[in-house]
Amino acid sequence: MPIALRHPALRMTAAIALAAGLASCATPSSREDEPPRPALQAWIYPGSTGEPTCEAPAEYRDGRLREGVLKPEYWKVNPEGTLALHTTDADAPCNGFSEANAADVKAHSAQQYTTVSAMDRSTVAALAGNADRRATAIGKMTDLARRTGFTGVDVDFEDFWNWSEEDEADYETFLSELARSLHAAGLKLQVDAPAELHDGDSPFNFAKVMGTGVDQLTVMAYGRVFATPAGERCWAIAPEAWVREAVRYAQSQIPDKDRLVIGLPSYGFSAPDPCDTKKIQDSVPVSELRKRPGWSDDAAVIRQRRDPGSGEIRWSGGGVLYDAMDGAAMDTRLALLGRMGVRHVSVWALGGNPWFSSTAE
Repeated sequence: MPIALRHPALRMTAAIALAAGLASCATPSSREDEPPRPALQAWIYPGSTGEPTCEAPAEYRDGRLREGVLKPEYWKVNPEGTLALHTTDADAPCNGFSEANAADVKAHSAQQYTTVSAMDRSTVAALAGNADRRATAIGKMTDLARRTGFTGVDVDFEDFWNWSEEDEADYETFLSELARSLHAAGLKLQVDAPAELHDGDSPFNFAKVMGTGVDQLTVMAYGRVFATPAGERCWAIAPEAWVREAVRYAQSQIPDKDRLVIGLPSYGFSAPDPCDTKKIQDSVPVSELRKRPGWSDDAAVIRQRRDPGSGEIRWSGGGVLYDAMDGAAMDTRLALLGRMGVRHVSVWALGGNPWFSSTAE
């Protein structure tokens, strides 16, 4: 998902009050010396009736991404390496592909990408390592993007740290072939990447991936919690110091600012306290966390729970740690990325999660 799972624009009165002093950093600047706010993108993932993700269309219809980019996840890779379409009449009644849904996405955004996901190494290898399956999948994705009038395809293949060198090489071959197919049709390729801090941090190679013909690369600057050492309290979703390092490294690899996108989290998690990374309930919509024990909208409580290293709201009870990225934290992070020279930001994800308090309707 981009994580890596996957919001009404939640207006958390207390959080917005806390962020009042920062709001000017997240709104169009009236000062010539302040950087412009990054352009916005957002992912939409498929789901079942009644799930928070079903709120995504109501959210984007408020116009928040009228000048931005929407990326619905219409495709998934099956374990055997074949491509499957999430459709409204099959496994994804919410946000799955239909001609009507695609037209609605297109009507409420300036650009659109159909996301294809593969979340584990073996699934990625099953597709990328087989020439026939690559060709079939590429043909299907190109045809759908062209037929719907979308901008292109967004590739979200993950589990990077478990890839072998051969997996990475096959992946680059897949991207090269997909880029050629899309470009021949006048379409674009966006690729999702891990947050790395230095060369060799994972088998994923920024320079080689960009050399395949990728038009934009999105660094998913969240999910740091999964690196928590055993026995410690779970780390935050996106600690600021770590995000700074990841952005600086990405900028060193991709000097063209319009080819680099930084992923920004809008979700939460719950986990055992102390942390067990195998038992983290990740990408929990904040609308669901509001129902969990201990949630508070009280401004004083939120100030006390605000993590100084990430801006996230964190509380615990009954041996469980809860963590939420709210609108105030998103405002602050967006301002930071703008100051770092980032021009494009992609939010994970719409559907029951907060939005920037200064841009929500």
